[in-house]
Amino acid sequence: MSIIAVNKIAKKLLAKYWSIYVGLGSSFLDNLQGLITLKIYQDDAYKAKEMDKEAEHFRKITMKVLTMQLNSVSLMDLLAYGGAAIGILTALLQFQNAQLSVLGVILFILLSSEFFIPLRLLGSFFHVAMNGKAASDKIFTLLDTPVETQQSAVDFEAKNNVQVEIKDLHFSYSEEKPAITGLDLSILPNQLTVFVGKSGCGKSTLVSLLMGFNQAQQGEILFNGQNALNIDRTSFYQKVSLVSHSSYVFKGTLRENMTMAKIDATDEQIYACLEQVNLAQFVRENGGLDMQLLSRGANLSGGQIQRLALARALLHNAELYIFDEATSNIDVESEEIILQFIQQFKQQKTIVMISHRLANAVNADCINVLDQGKLIEQGTHEILMAKQGAYAEMFQQQKDLEQIREVANA
Repeated sequence: MSIIAVNKIAKKLLAKYWSIYVGLGSSFLDNLQGLITLKIYQDDAYKAKEMDKEAEHFRKITMKVLTMQLNSVSLMDLLAYGGAAIGILTALLQFQNAQLSVLGVILFILLSSEFFIPLRLLGSFFHVAMNGKAASDKIFTLLDTPVETQQSAVDFEAKNNVQVEIKDLHFSYSEEKPAITGLDLSILPNQLTVFVGKSGCGKSTLVSLLMGFNQAQQGEILFNGQNALNIDRTSFYQKVSLVSHSSYVFKGTLRENMTMAKIDATDEQIYACLEQVNLAQFVRENGGLDMQLLSRGANLSGGQIQRLALARALLHNAELYIFDEATSNIDVESEEIILQFIQQFKQQKTIVMISHRLANAVNADCINVLDQGKLIEQGTHEILMAKQGAYAEMFQQQKDLEQIREVANA
């Protein structure tokens, strides 16, 4: 009964304890990773005070947990040892009244101990179990998340070229603000199709829909006439490759990072891809394909990470390549290499590029201008500039800003 009584209190308290514990760890990691920024803006003292408050909050909840455990253990000790004592006392009284023999008294004493003292151990195990359950609740929530399975999935038919048809596409993260509204357009093979627009216009959302990370609430996306919802994901990702602005580099050798795109790739094939992104010489000078890479590519520059990601995508040899801000926040040399590659590669593959920098879209075969999830303009750079619409306005604004930067840096 004592265990049942403590259970309700312990469940809520331990859930709160682990929530605060995780929050404290998250804050500590966040402040540690942003320590340079905090130092630059002289804000480290403020963050230190916040951490002190969180630590004090954690100390208080820890003391509550320890108090609860101590009280419940004391209660269970009282019941266990008290029960054994009562059993022994009862046996002695029965012996005094000549109702039990000496052997009976000894057996009764032993049985009393064996009956009540294990309850004490059960109480200890109960606390361990409750603590573990509270800690693992989020893990089990993740593991219990239902996985969507495709009942009648078919293989993706993309032997050579991929054509994408987007029809009346609607998507929103919340009911208040739609991210994509009534989008209708085509992405043709052997062309460079670029999507541009202001931040929040729906470009990256469209990428997540094309890649199948999210599903539209209305409309459809057709790849070579096949509805995206009916295509087997495994065969789809064999033909489609994404290079984002935050390409991930895993801890391990460069070879391991490359062969995840093609598990049976030879060294010659890997170096051929590295050559195309002007990274082969750097690799040879730093230990070859067995050079060790840190997590997130911490021992590489931003441009080298993006070029490595591009080389990995090349090795994958997909039919449709999607570049989501792949040239943002990298050096000019790396940006030029990636853009030159895209221009050359579009003759063989279907290329989709998302870009904030409109200068990167000048040589595109088709530019789609998005605004609040809607397609407002479409055409080549020359056609859109002649219209003097939203694209021309944004292009001129960016051009003026770049000229100001050049003057400032001169």
